[in-house]
Amino acid sequence: MNIYLIRHGEAEATSENKPHELRGLTVNGGEIVRASAEFWKNFTHSFDIILSSPLKRAKQTADIIRDVFKVKAATMEEISLLNGGLTEDLISIAVPLGMGEIAMVGHQPDIGIHIASMIGSNDTNFKIPPAAIAKIHFKENPRIGKGILELLLPPINKKG
Repeated sequence: MNIYLIRHGEAEATSENKPHELRGLTVNGGEIVRASAEFWKNFTHSFDIILSSPLKRAKQTADIIRDVFKVKAATMEEISLLNGGLTEDLISIAVPLGMGEIAMVGHQPDIGIHIASMIGSNDTNFKIPPAAIAKIHFKENPRIGKGILELLLPPINKKG
């Protein structure tokens, strides 16, 4: 099983006029997610399913990825991808899905924490920029500390 941990794209700035959960992607953020997802096709053919934090910017990121990869399954909202979610919960959700390629879209700093936990490197601080992806491979049943970090790609800047 492969779990792909993805940070949502660049989001609108925090504002008193817009609740945190309604902040969406910027135009540039959406373009970078699309360019990055197109580049990821060099490393993976598709995803069986995409799980997303319920926040708007994560769902928009998941929708772009789903479109680029032509994923047939509907994106699943997963509250464990909100900040404060536990890596153990993400793994316990992934296992019963019985799928080989699972994408999970969430937020920093938790995406970095999940990467470290999955590969057994809890003393490592993975600071993941918006629209970055990490591939964690599990040879057997996924468990904390048993994953192998096979890929960590920064976002692709559309402008160069």
